[in-house]
Amino acid sequence: MIPSARLWVILCLLSIPTILAGFITGLGPIILIADALLLLLAALDFSMARRAPLKMWRELPVRFQVGVPSQVTFHLVNADPRSFRLDVRDDDPEEFESQPSMLSLTVAANSRARFHYTTTPNKRGKFAFGNINVRVRGPMGFMWHERVLPAQVNVSVFPDMRGASRLLLSDAALDFVNLGLRQLRRDGRGSEFARLRDYAQGDSVRDVDWKATARRSRPVTRVMESERSQTVLIGVDSGRSMAARVDGLTKLDHAVNAALFLAFVAVRNGDRVGLVVFADGIKTYLAPAAGRLQYRKIVDALYTAKPHLTYVDYLALFKELNVRLLKRSLLCVFTDFIDEDQAQTMVEPMRRLAKRHVPLCMSVKDTALQELLQTRPPDPEIAYQHAVASELLIERESMKRKVGQDGVTVVDVDAQQLSLAAVNKYLEIKARGTL
Repeated sequence: MIPSARLWVILCLLSIPTILAGFITGLGPIILIADALLLLLAALDFSMARRAPLKMWRELPVRFQVGVPSQVTFHLVNADPRSFRLDVRDDDPEEFESQPSMLSLTVAANSRARFHYTTTPNKRGKFAFGNINVRVRGPMGFMWHERVLPAQVNVSVFPDMRGASRLLLSDAALDFVNLGLRQLRRDGRGSEFARLRDYAQGDSVRDVDWKATARRSRPVTRVMESERSQTVLIGVDSGRSMAARVDGLTKLDHAVNAALFLAFVAVRNGDRVGLVVFADGIKTYLAPAAGRLQYRKIVDALYTAKPHLTYVDYLALFKELNVRLLKRSLLCVFTDFIDEDQAQTMVEPMRRLAKRHVPLCMSVKDTALQELLQTRPPDPEIAYQHAVASELLIERESMKRKVGQDGVTVVDVDAQQLSLAAVNKYLEIKARGTL
């Protein structure tokens, strides 16, 4: 039983004649009658609110993805001949950011209504929605009745797979261009013959098949395709530096999203794809394999990946990979260079791997440090922060140069560009025939 603002206002107004009743004879009994009548109306109003035949249930999206806004819908049925004012608050997980936190609406008599709010998960994993908390205001607006509707349900938050989903639904080269990707096709300067086609403007003279041209009496181009069934191993660093947040998500979340996008493209391109999640040791390892089932295994493995507040042992990782990866492979490692001492340990192992494999290091830029340096320091404390940020960025650039030697490719991009950069670099390596 919760009094409304309207009831409190009326009670405050009645306090004025109550004070005057001490000076005016006969006013006291009238005030008592008015108070009793008001309380009676409030009790009646609360009774009608409590007996309001309202039914409500929650409809959740098919899948939650980390960092992706999703819509939660409430369905409401009012079987009463009176309209009611409602305040609804959902017991959503603490790891979700929801807007608005409280929904206020008026449901008409004998009607159905549907309303929603937007929620954004900030973490991957399993979470629970609680009950629905509803306040029903009486028809006279004097009292609120608060009720709790049982609606507990467990949900799973998956990595952001929007890029792979859009890619799956599109086959035209124009769609890939709009995605920011190079055209995803096997035609190119690969090592395997694909087909013959009529010469088109812009084709290289080196691609002309002169024998077929002589037979058909018109220029014919030989189309080559990139070799299939090559090996791609995706490494995801889950050490302490990957727990830092960039654009609302951890660096690990950005790495997981990009790794899934890359795995999807590589599997669709006919390659064998594997996964290794590592920190102070190997946390998860999936041997390279082809097919959609392998992609599903990669999704399940990355679904529960969490940052470990430990150092990263690159030497132990690359020793293990040196034993397991017998065939020449593209090793794409999503990592970070913010910790100089830690990153220093990957220089020599990367150089050794480059002799047998094609190493590719992907990292997320620290936009917060760059934005800090773009502002003028207003006081000595901020100036000190500028000096520290500048030193960190200089060390980062130095580490990138050290790692990116002797056949090791380093790509450092903004968080939002990580997925596209990884896939484009993969397509570039495939087109060059480096593998």
